[in-house]
This record gives sequence, C-alpha cells and structure tokens, in this order.
Amino acid sequence: MAKDKDERKRPQLRLVVDNAEKRTARPGEDEADFIPLDQLVARRDSLRGDFYAGVEPWQAEAYQALEQYCLARGWEYGLDPFHGRMLVLAAGTVCPEAAGHDESGQDEVLLYIADDVTGRGLCLTLEMIMPYWSEDDTVMEDALLYGPFFQYGAFFLEENRHDSLLDLIYRLALPLYPPQPTAPFLDRLFAIAAVELREALANLAESS
Repeated sequence: MAKDKDERKRPQLRLVVDNAEKRTARPGEDEADFIPLDQLVARRDSLRGDFYAGVEPWQAEAYQALEQYCLARGWEYGLDPFHGRMLVLAAGTVCPEAAGHDESGQDEVLLYIADDVTGRGLCLTLEMIMPYWSEDDTVMEDALLYGPFFQYGAFFLEENRHDSLLDLIYRLALPLYPPQPTAPFLDRLFAIAAVELREALANLAESS
C-alpha cells in the first residue's frame, strides 16, 4: 500500500508542448544558435556549401544520395552545418503519429552520416528527441529502463543544454554498404523508424 501511494505521488511524463521553457533538438551554446526547420529548408541552397565543406568524398556522396531520396519523395528537409552536419526532417514526415506533439524545434528527426565503429565504412544514424519530459530524473530513467525493446533502434538519455533537463532520445543506426545509400535501403530505414517510433510514442503516452 505504501509503495502504491508513493508511486501515485510521483510526477508523470508530460508532452514537451506543456513545457514553459523552449527546448530544442539542436541546442547550441546559446539560444541564438538554433535555426528552426522552416528556415533551414528556406536557406538550404545557401547553406549547402558550408554543409559539404571539408566532407570526405564517400561521405559527401552518401549525403547527396540522401538529399536525392528526399527530393524524389517531395519531403521538405533542411541542411544544418552548425550542429554536427545534419539533415533535418519534420518528425511527422518519418512517423505521422509524431506530428503535432510540439511546435518548437524539438519536433524533428535528425540524420547524419559518420564513420562506423570499425573505421572501415560509414553509418547512417537517425535520431529523434521524444516529445515527453519530466523534471524528475528518476521518471526519465524509468522511461528509459521500462520503455519498449526495439529490434533495431534504442533509447538513451542526454542532458538538454538549454534547460538542463534530461531528453529521452530514440536512435536508429545502420551501417552503409556500399557507402552510397540506395532507395531500397532508405525505404527500409524509414520504415523501421516509423514502426519503432510509433511504438515508443504509444508507450510514453501511457506514462503521461
């Protein structure tokens, strides 16, 4: 009984839209560093030079294939050269159930290409900050520990630089071979992300 009473007193997860503080998916050293997705989309051509500056040829080819895939599907996307070289999509583009949870910059999916752990190839990574939060770190840790077990992706916690609260982040990473991603490969990546994000959102909604 005492345990049940204590559990009822614990704070629950809340949608990010209820957070009085703006939380961003791509935090910089200060708030001015954040560029909303609509501006990244509008400035995509002007930012492309900075985005590809100094990129290794194989990595550049992989990003170009990713851009061509988005264009072929009519997806609006941005190129962010300021926060680790990321291609940015609206979350609802990848998982319709994620649309409308939050109108701040957190409602995004981030994609980036980097060397894999072996150093012998590339890895394409997709990340999304889940749109639920709690000021209680224990609640966030429980969301991590008792969340769904994914076949491909995973959850992890990271401190948000803007408000020092913990973010629960979904990450899906797949090795690229050959280095340039094909349309079937990207179809598979986004299909996996859509299924796992749908499951994650449903699981977190039960805790809110």
